[in-house]
Amino acid sequence: MTANSEEPKDTAMGGSKIGNAEISDRNTDTAKASNTVTVDDTTLTVTVNGLDRLWSFTKGMKIPLAHVMGATVDPGMRLAKRGAIRTPGLSTPGKHAGTFKFEDGDTEFWNIQQPEQPLVIQLRNEKFDRLILGVADPRDTADAINNLLTTTER
Repeated sequence: MTANSEEPKDTAMGGSKIGNAEISDRNTDTAKASNTVTVDDTTLTVTVNGLDRLWSFTKGMKIPLAHVMGATVDPGMRLAKRGAIRTPGLSTPGKHAGTFKFEDGDTEFWNIQQPEQPLVIQLRNEKFDRLILGVADPRDTADAINNLLTTTER
C-alpha cells in the first residue's frame, strides 16, 4: 500500500491541476477548495488545503496512477447512509474529513464540505478503496483523470 501523508511537491493553489494545466474554476472559489488534485503520467497527488490538514490528519497523498481505476462526480454520495466509523477525522453536518471505515470492509478518505460536489476516485491496492474529495471543478477533474487513464498504459 502506497498512500502516504507526504507533502506533495508539485501543487497548484486550490482547485485541480492535471499535468501542467490547471483546471478552470467555474463554480467554486479555488482558494476555498478543500483539496488540490494534480496528476502526471505516473502519479495522482492530493494536497489537503488549509485547516483541512488538521481535521483530516493528513497533508496529502501520492497514489501511483496504475492504482487509480477511475473518477466520477457523485452528488448522491452520503456518509451517514452507509454506517461509517471515523478513524481518525472530523464528521459534522456539512463537513467530513479523515479516514472512514465501513461495515462492508471498505476504507475511504473523505475531505469535503457543503456545498462542494464529491469527486470520487476509485483505487486498488491502496490503503483507501476510495477518495471522496471536494475540489474546485469536480467534473473537469474527473474527466481529466479518466482521459489520462485511457491514454496512459497501466
